[in-house]
Amino acid sequence: MATLVVLLVCTGCNTAKLLAPPPPLRAASASAFAIDVEFAEPLDRRTAQDPARYTVLPLAGGTATKILDAALIDTLNARAVQLLVTDSAGNPLPDSSDFSVQTNGVLTIQGKSTGVRNVDFRTGLNYSSPLGDLFARHCDSCHGATLADGNYRTDSYAGLSGIGTNSVPNLIPGDVRCLLVVKTKPSNSMFNRGELSYLDSELIRNWVVSYGARL
Repeated sequence: MATLVVLLVCTGCNTAKLLAPPPPLRAASASAFAIDVEFAEPLDRRTAQDPARYTVLPLAGGTATKILDAALIDTLNARAVQLLVTDSAGNPLPDSSDFSVQTNGVLTIQGKSTGVRNVDFRTGLNYSSPLGDLFARHCDSCHGATLADGNYRTDSYAGLSGIGTNSVPNLIPGDVRCLLVVKTKPSNSMFNRGELSYLDSELIRNWVVSYGARL
């Protein structure tokens, strides 16, 4: 007997959504010395925090980087690992440069190997990439041109820098306590309504704090 599958289409900010499966691996800069890596599955802490299971290489060629530490930072779902990384001379990775992250044999919480996975990313965080796309996918439907929930807009850099329910700007470059960062922290209101992952929350936080919310 065939199974009838009903797809729920989002028609409003509080309507249930059909979520696509997460990609096997994502990566983004956390700072000049750190990379956040997010898996699709909850991870075994011991193997997730083994630096030998990660490789970071420049896509343009060159020597391998040094991975000094790996820490499981996702206390919500145990999917995100932060790598402390330098170049071969101990310097920070160059900004706005393309790198590849490879993981090898990190185990899931059930003890199953995640195998070998690769993902490319560009160092540094800007509004133009990847933050603008993140806000478009997760926030603009409720904070865009057709609906500005709480009088707050996320569909432009100027909108992010505006004010919502009070006179304090929602985005304050460098301020970890600004409303944009606080509301999108794991389990907070905009984290849940925007269906963000831990890495999405980290992207917003690190863009604001580590990179000064730059364009």
